[in-house]
Formats: sequence, structure tokens, C-alpha cells
Amino acid sequence: MKLILKNIGLLESAEVQLNSLTVIAGENDNGKSTIGKVVFCLIKAINRYREDLEESKEYRIDEKLRETFFNFRRLSQDLNQDSMRLLEQLREVATLQSDSKITFLQKILEQAYSEKILNEESIVFLGNLIQEIKNIEYEQEDEKKSIERALNKVFASEFDSNILLNQTETGEIKLLEGELPLIQITISKGNKIHLLGDVQPIQQEDVTFIESPLILNQHDLLIRSKSGLDLNKRNTSRLGIPYTTLHLKDLFDKLREPPFGTLFDEEVFAGFDQKIERIINGTVVYDNKEKDFVYKKNGTPVSIKNTASGVKVFGLLRLLSVNSFLKKNTFLVFDEPENHLHPKWQLALAELLVEMAQNGVCLIVSTHSPYMVEALKRYSDKALLNGTKFLFAENRMIENKDRLSDIFTALSEPFEVFRNMDDETLRDE
Repeated sequence: MKLILKNIGLLESAEVQLNSLTVIAGENDNGKSTIGKVVFCLIKAINRYREDLEESKEYRIDEKLRETFFNFRRLSQDLNQDSMRLLEQLREVATLQSDSKITFLQKILEQAYSEKILNEESIVFLGNLIQEIKNIEYEQEDEKKSIERALNKVFASEFDSNILLNQTETGEIKLLEGELPLIQITISKGNKIHLLGDVQPIQQEDVTFIESPLILNQHDLLIRSKSGLDLNKRNTSRLGIPYTTLHLKDLFDKLREPPFGTLFDEEVFAGFDQKIERIINGTVVYDNKEKDFVYKKNGTPVSIKNTASGVKVFGLLRLLSVNSFLKKNTFLVFDEPENHLHPKWQLALAELLVEMAQNGVCLIVSTHSPYMVEALKRYSDKALLNGTKFLFAENRMIENKDRLSDIFTALSEPFEVFRNMDDETLRDE
């Protein structure tokens, strides 16, 4: 797939071929992370718009029920025991699934009619309500409109309503497979997303974005947190709820609990778990009893907060793997994975990342570590991994061509400074 951006995040322009392994290097504030964030948002929105559609229908149905409850109470001239019982049943309907709501309402209508609990006006009102709910439940929603709504929610949740490059009024995002446009969107002033044309299916089923292994230290905060995607008309008025970015909440939830059906998944990478255990001389697990992440060494649990950050990096990958979030047809975006890692462990991590790519995980790695770049290059060559790209972000632009020599030149500048300092010292002597 090829991603094309204009005036998005920190990037003025970018064209990136997304292969098994895409490495983006460069100095800070040049848009390395923007590529991963956009890919994260696109895949999340396309794969969850149907869920968003069902949530919208559910809300509209519940609003109808709420309106009916108060209308019934107003229309009931005599609030006797029977009518009070019926009102209580109406309140219970809101806790049911949509299809069950229709069935239960029909039973209430039959009971109200046979027992003459309600007057004729109320019975007609209830009959109309059932039909309105059926219309909402079975209506054919505009798919394009639903996807556009999901895109707006996901991008706002991830970019915090700052999608456009500063001081620009429009932006563009395109995702292509060859010459076939998979999705094309424009962003207008006010960060409003507009979908152009139809959306084609995308092979990648899910995406995970890793920004920092220190997420493992934040259990007590993130367990209560919501992302912008969790917001709806029911909970926007609730105060005191901590909010976080979508990728952070998504990652936290994946680390804690495997998806339904994990027991039926085949082993993703043979020996992957054992390799990580050998590297960190232990393992990282989620302890349901302690309600926190722990590092186990020789069977002895240690609080993750008292564990080295490098251990957290590998432990985090282990949890994603055993919970079946690192598998074929998934994306992993890893932002500056070398942070907190000794150079020796940077090489070990690079080898694991290449192994993931060999097994069908698509990776985007942003880095400014010469050790990480060199290691990813060497392990990719050794594994004969086709299509690995090494891109360079500079002047808020990314070109779709390998610039490995430029990357090493830029990343070696500190060593050049040291050499100049040595030369000056020798001249002084």
C-alpha cells in the first residue's frame, strides 16, 4: 500500500510505500510519527465503522424509549398499580438488546390492550413507538456517511482536533493499492474530515501503536480512562473521567485482556515467547489478582514499576503476542523503540521486529538511533525480507525512496562533532 499526505500533522507532504517493514528516520519535529498515527487512524476507522453505526442506532432507540416513558406517565390519568407496573417495565426495556426491546414492547402492548391498562390514545402511541424502533433497527444506513463519521471520531481522538499542519486550511490523505484508491479523504478548516468516493476493503484487520513502554506503569490511571472514541451523548456530561489518546487506550486494553476466541488461534511465532524470556531473563504478565502488570524472574513476581524500562519494552511485545494482537494481517507502529534500550538490546529488538515482518505483521518503525537502523538493515538482509524501506524525514517532508546513506549521515553528526573536538584538542597540544 502507498500512503500520500498533504498538510497533515507535522508533515507538509509525504509519500510512503508501506511494505512488510518501513523504517522512518530523521530529526525530531519532522513528522516521523505522523505516518504511523495516520495509518493507525485509517485502519481503526475502517474496521470499526459498523460498530459505530450500531452504537448510533442504539442511542436513537434509547432516546425513543425515554421519550415514551415520560409521555406514558403524562397520559396515564390514573396511576394505579397496573399502570405503575407497566411504566416500570418500560424502564426495563432500555437494558435489553435492540431486537429484544421490540419483542418486549410488543408484549407490553398486548398486555395493556387485553387488561385495559391504558386508554386508546396511549395504546396507539405505544404501537407507533414499536414501528419507529423497527424502522431504526432495520434501516439501511448510508455506508459512506457511517465511515466518514467513524473517521472524524478516530482522527479527533488521536490528533486531539489538530489534524492539519499549523497555519494550513486544507489537507489530504490517500491510501492506494497500486493504482486503486482504497480511501481518499480531505480535511477542511476546523479539522472536519470529508470522504471522497467509496472505501475499498483493507486486508489489515487491526493496528497497534506503541509510543512508550512506560504505559505499563500507568495501570491505575488508564483502567479508568476513556478515549475520545468512547465519548457519546450518554457520557459527555460526566465529569472527573480521565481521557487519553486513542492509541494509548487501545494498547492498554490489548495488554490486559486477549480478544474473545484467542484460545482457538494457532501459535503466532514459534518460540517468540521463549526468545523474549531469554533476553530479559524472565517474563512480564498481567496478574488478575493484583490487577497490575508484574515481572516474574525465577518465579518471583516483581512490581512492573520497579522494573527496568528495557524489560518493559520486551514484556510489552510478549503480552501483545500471547494475546494474539501480533499476527498475520495486522499492523504494528513502533515509535522510537530504541528509547530506554542498551545498544545490545536494540539489536535484539531489531531481530524480533524483522521476525514479526517475516510472519505477516506489517511494521512502521520511526527511529533516530544508528544502532537500530543498522540492525534492521542487517537482519532484513539476512532474512531476505523483500521491500524493506528506509525513509528520511526532513524539512517536514518524506519522499518515497530509500535514503539509507542520508540517514546514516544525519545520525552520525554527533560523532563528527566529537571528531572535531578531538582535532581541536590535538592542535592545542
